Amino acid sequence: MSDLEKTLQRVVPLATQLRHELHAHPELSGQEVWTKQRLMDFLRDHSGLELFDRGHYFYALYRGTSDAPAIAFRADFDALPIEDEIEAPYRSQCAGVAHKCGHDGHSATLCALALTVEAMQPERSAVFLFQPAEETGAGAKTCLGVFDEQHIGEFYAYHNYPGEPFKTVSLLAGTICLTSKGLSLFFDGKPAHASQPENGINPAYAIARLIGEIEQIQADESLFEGFIRCTIVNVQVGEAAFGVSAGDGVLRLTIRAYHERDLTKLEELIVAAARHLCDARGIGLRTESCDHFPATVNDERAVAKVWAACERAGVPIKQLPVPFRASEDFGWFLKRVPGAMLFIGTGEDADPLHTVHYDFPDDLIEVGVRTFWALVESDRVL
Repeated sequence: MSDLEKTLQRVVPLATQLRHELHAHPELSGQEVWTKQRLMDFLRDHSGLELFDRGHYFYALYRGTSDAPAIAFRADFDALPIEDEIEAPYRSQCAGVAHKCGHDGHSATLCALALTVEAMQPERSAVFLFQPAEETGAGAKTCLGVFDEQHIGEFYAYHNYPGEPFKTVSLLAGTICLTSKGLSLFFDGKPAHASQPENGINPAYAIARLIGEIEQIQADESLFEGFIRCTIVNVQVGEAAFGVSAGDGVLRLTIRAYHERDLTKLEELIVAAARHLCDARGIGLRTESCDHFPATVNDERAVAKVWAACERAGVPIKQLPVPFRASEDFGWFLKRVPGAMLFIGTGEDADPLHTVHYDFPDDLIEVGVRTFWALVESDRVL
């Protein structure tokens, strides 16, 4: 049995148990106090790696003997405000909060990789970054200080992917996750008695017209260079008071695009349409944006390196036909250095992400470690 196989036999069960602990104790974005401490304690208990605590995030460092820039890997560790309805002894102990995107599995995989790298003693240095608040898009961009502290040459991460073949890596060069943001439009009209709505300014009609115009904007492919999408997530006008004609309202949207410039144009077109409708009716308009995710753009050389690594490791790999529509804040790291986000399939019939029955498959931990270890030991440095 090879040294790698012996190491995997030791570290994968440890990481699996860790994954179950993380799943049972989920924490929302920006609140991951116990999670971060548990991950640090695990690495202290099972390795001699250097740990760098940066408050809301941390990273572990393996110091190799090579002068080459370090190779880096990231895992996210926040959970979601969703109930957990899985039948397992490690079911979430926190009502209304659960790991329904697999970040417990991502973190456990990165811990297993860190232990594997230390045991195998490669020449190249490696950084293992554990990041909060991926779900809100706020986490990665607050961890960019790692580039000032460590000489990183390339960066990698993975996400589990329901709907793709089980334990198969899916990959795509270029944009693999779309850029997106939340956009809120606040309408300030004038309330009136419901029997005399003409004495007020009800924004409901402007909001209704705007929704129709948004549909027309989306349908006009000539306006954009690539794929765009606007999803209505919340509409609220007035209150449940049948004697009052509404005087205010809000429309909340998620907008996303293949290109950053198309996202900007889509936002500009929506806000301009809203402003035109409001000005014509004497309605005040205010906008806010949040949860901005950049596009995650895979470097072609990094994709080729991942492909070769999977072939050496015996991990099945395929090309994604189209980008993943959802967003991933790992794109902030890829703006700084080349690298790649890849997906590992949980099965064509697996429960979707962000649903109550979803649970990260433990078998993906070893797949992730084998894939990333093959990247570490590769002679190819980007």
